[in-house]
Amino acid sequence: MKEIYIGLMSGTSADAVDAVAAAFTDKKIELLGTKSDRLPNDVKVKIKSLSNSDPIEIDELATLDNKLGLLFAKTTKELLKSLGLESDQVKAIGSHGQTIKHRPNDFMDGFSMQIGNASIIAVETGCKVVSDFRRADIALGGHGAPLVPSFHYTYFGSSQVNRAIVNIGGIANITLLPSNDSVSGYDIGPGNTLLDGWHKQHFNLEYDDKGIWASTGEINEDFLSLLLTNKYFEKQPPKSTGPEEFCLNFIKQTLLDFRLKPEDVQATLTELTAITIAKSISKAQPIDEVFVCGGGCKNTYLMERLLKNLRDFNQPEPKSTSFLGIDPQWVEALTFAWMAKKRIHRETTSLPSVTGAKRKAVLGAVYCP
Repeated sequence: MKEIYIGLMSGTSADAVDAVAAAFTDKKIELLGTKSDRLPNDVKVKIKSLSNSDPIEIDELATLDNKLGLLFAKTTKELLKSLGLESDQVKAIGSHGQTIKHRPNDFMDGFSMQIGNASIIAVETGCKVVSDFRRADIALGGHGAPLVPSFHYTYFGSSQVNRAIVNIGGIANITLLPSNDSVSGYDIGPGNTLLDGWHKQHFNLEYDDKGIWASTGEINEDFLSLLLTNKYFEKQPPKSTGPEEFCLNFIKQTLLDFRLKPEDVQATLTELTAITIAKSISKAQPIDEVFVCGGGCKNTYLMERLLKNLRDFNQPEPKSTSFLGIDPQWVEALTFAWMAKKRIHRETTSLPSVTGAKRKAVLGAVYCP
């Protein structure tokens, strides 16, 4: 019988819980079903508040950990019900959890904290849950991020062409897949996180739908140049980042010497994401194909600016991962379903060439119902 796994993902943008049910072979994925539930606004506000707090209030963190566990379990149970599946038909659930802080190697004691109580998910669903995917890699001196390159390598790699896979979530990351079977990758910088935050501040809406507001503004080259001086962009891989580095305070501090219309700021922030992605691709070995996944795919204006910047660097035009057989919305959730499978079978999924860890490791901790 085929093994069925559930993957749960709540990204840096903290806008929704994405869930998938899938079965895997070495080079093929059978996607059985999907479910996406918006996070309640009060939960999203609390996530943002804790992410921006230093130090964190432990009682608030523990309460939110439990609340997210219940929400993740609810989405999972609704997905199972829609597919007519019972808990004993699921081998395991892979839950990435909600990142609250990511400080891997920039401090004396590196860590990356994801919440969404895996024990509650296990008890509520009756399924084994694999979670806490980052800490083993960090214990080995790695960043614990990005984690998706291992999945990209397995299902998007080619022995004929050199590919770049770009995931545009809250943070944008890149996986470089040369045809010689090697792999590298890192967090590029802001994806949607600055765009969402700036739009939320002005309209109290979660995101700039299709980039329509940004498209009404003008890109300010001086502001863009100053944004690009952020030290993170100068770092050499392995590297990873999060909303601690790129947040509204980052925008406001950089804006002090400018008097710009809000829509011009949004247009320039969009250009920041587009140009940093294009530069990352142009610095790599010759790239034949570029594929994009994540929520950024839905931002029409961002994709137009990415295309323009890639052309300026004489790089291939970006295509959706749907051309490779996987809808861009579900790539990350599928990654954690697959990582659950690898953990249950005690197989490594970490890539030291990406994270900088001393060696490969089996990632994730198993929680039983």
